[in-house]
Amino acid sequence: MTDPAATRGSPKGRHVDKQRVTSNAASPDRRRLGRASRPTPNGRGGRFFGVAIVCLALAVQPSHRTLAQAPCPIPDSIALRDISLPAAKGEVAADQHLIVLTFGGVLPAGADAEATGATFPARLQAALRTALPQIEVTVKNEPPPGKTSADVPAVLPDLIAKTGARLVIWGPGGRDVAAHANLDIFLNAVRDGIGATRGAGADLILLDTTFVPSPARMAMIEGYRQKLLSAAAENHVPLLRRHAMMRLWSENGTLDLAARDKPEQELVARHLFSCVAQGLAAPIAAAVK
Repeated sequence: MTDPAATRGSPKGRHVDKQRVTSNAASPDRRRLGRASRPTPNGRGGRFFGVAIVCLALAVQPSHRTLAQAPCPIPDSIALRDISLPAAKGEVAADQHLIVLTFGGVLPAGADAEATGATFPARLQAALRTALPQIEVTVKNEPPPGKTSADVPAVLPDLIAKTGARLVIWGPGGRDVAAHANLDIFLNAVRDGIGATRGAGADLILLDTTFVPSPARMAMIEGYRQKLLSAAAENHVPLLRRHAMMRLWSENGTLDLAARDKPEQELVARHLFSCVAQGLAAPIAAAVK
């Protein structure tokens, strides 16, 4: 899970992305995240219309507030669907158990995130357990290996063996952008990661790069994004269109990705983790049943 802290301090802007990818790819004070859901003076928030995925409420202990999260709409045109996860499906059929390996998605949500279940792996595990109530679901999380994506493929087989995972969720690109990694080296790292995962007997879902409401910063990210999309398409790897989802959630006020206050940034990260987890849970559940 790429660090959404990459959005911090960015001025609000708009970015138009015409890329189409087919994916086989929660005291007295309350407030809601995002411009569209901020309370009016009488305390009633805005209403969201259309098809939406309703995220869980978060308990924010440091400020003793309850945050009611806005829904995370995911249009059919960018939703992950109709994916094949044969290794994970086989594990569920044989043992009624699903083990998922993820990387990172902890620090941006704040110091108490692990204790309150606000990390990305905790959100994903909760979402999957709701979607698969008859299945024992375990999400095991590891720190992102090395410094860039090039360090990941070599350690994937051992991590898969150690955790027993039959599904890996990997969002490469964020650290590579920060390190100004060579684009071709990045592309080869993604390809090698796909091969290493499959060779270790596990399925892989890739997460698209993040969206940042800053044209200048998006210009830095876009090259890596295109390489990632290319690797996913050519290898028929399911890819969650996180970039398009984050852009939508930023533009419709679901998430304030330009938040500058650290506590607010942490709330945004928690909300984002819930949204992405919900975007993954339904297609994964459909693929393994």
